[in-house]
Amino acid sequence: MQDHEFRHILNDEIHGRPGLAVTAPARITHLAYTLGKDDSDPFLQVAKLCDALGVKPPGEGARHHSVELAAGLFKYERHGEFYRISVTAQNTREKQEAISLLPLGWIDKLPGKRLVAIHTEILSKDMKVPTAQFLKKYFGHEDLAGSRVSHGRATVWTDFKIGADGYTRMLIHDQGLTPLSLGRVSRRIHEIETYRMMALLAFPLALDLQRRIGPLEKSLAETIESMLSTQGIEEDARLLASLSTTARDVEEMSNRSSFRFAAARAYSALVTKRIAELGEERAINYQRIGVFLDRRFSPAMTTCFAVAERIADLARRSERASNLLRTRVDIALEGQNQQLLRSMEARTRQQLMLQETVEGISVVAISYYLFNIVAIFANGAAKHFFGEGAAFPDWALVPVILLLVWWGIRRLKRRIRKSHPDIQTTPRTSPKVATAASPLGERK
Repeated sequence: MQDHEFRHILNDEIHGRPGLAVTAPARITHLAYTLGKDDSDPFLQVAKLCDALGVKPPGEGARHHSVELAAGLFKYERHGEFYRISVTAQNTREKQEAISLLPLGWIDKLPGKRLVAIHTEILSKDMKVPTAQFLKKYFGHEDLAGSRVSHGRATVWTDFKIGADGYTRMLIHDQGLTPLSLGRVSRRIHEIETYRMMALLAFPLALDLQRRIGPLEKSLAETIESMLSTQGIEEDARLLASLSTTARDVEEMSNRSSFRFAAARAYSALVTKRIAELGEERAINYQRIGVFLDRRFSPAMTTCFAVAERIADLARRSERASNLLRTRVDIALEGQNQQLLRSMEARTRQQLMLQETVEGISVVAISYYLFNIVAIFANGAAKHFFGEGAAFPDWALVPVILLLVWWGIRRLKRRIRKSHPDIQTTPRTSPKVATAASPLGERK
């Protein structure tokens, strides 16, 4: 049997981000970097790190790689527009952060721009449950979010704030989770923060576009209002040019923001999903993480989605207004074309009448010259056969020659009609019918 060429790639995708077991007490440093089009591949730095530490290097072109270090774990994940680095120091009660397990200066060589940096401390279950006073001292303030997660077997606290060292701090108290479950909990809260920040990349763009949409909406409303009055085709052309300018600006905003807003919608959905997976319960008197984000993160996302909808609505309205105005301009142009066709038909009729008049004159002229030729021939023949005094009655030739010339011209015209049926020598339709049968009428 022949396997599909993507069978192994698709099957391995669900195993590409395996969960790592974490044993408390532990410390985790989580980093996320965005990548620009000119940034190098972070895979190269990860390969150099593995060579420097003497551990298994990643496979060629690998998007995910995890290895065990001397005192912990290292994990690399590549996503569409960002990548993540996670370092875990396990079974340690030291105050040093997990990032200290990596060679000095390696982090500084990573490509891209740092968007997320988190230091997470995990307390083992044999440690005391942190009190409000401890948490205030640990985070430096009381504006925290905390939740009991995984059916009450762990508690998570964070303030979602960037400290003076450039890192956000999170605290997890293990209360009976297995190492794999503890690893999943830490991963989820890190993903919540990462996806939250990736979603919020659309917020500055939304604020900028929001300032530009207002004038465009006003301009479109004024243009539509001006369309209510009929002011001639020149004014319609000016309004159509204004609508085209508005449509161009709207299209530019749509092209600039469509990807970012679509990505924000996807990341926001992931944040909501990860929060639901935590299975939150209230911890002491702190807001649950989901409630904290709903009050601060959701309004920003609502603004982004509202701006995206306003751009789409503005595009639809400008397109409808342009179609209506083009229809009105086309109708006006059709009226002008009909008038032009009527005037052309009138001129054609005049030309045909003149042609028929000239045709009658031509019969007389041809008959005149033909009469002289025939008269000379007839008189010469009469003298030849009947003597010098004989003469042929010239007047008798006039009606005969006129009839013959007229009959010959009519026959010639009849033959032309038969060989070219689309040619008519006389108009056979009224101006109204001719206009209806015009190419413009057929197109409309």
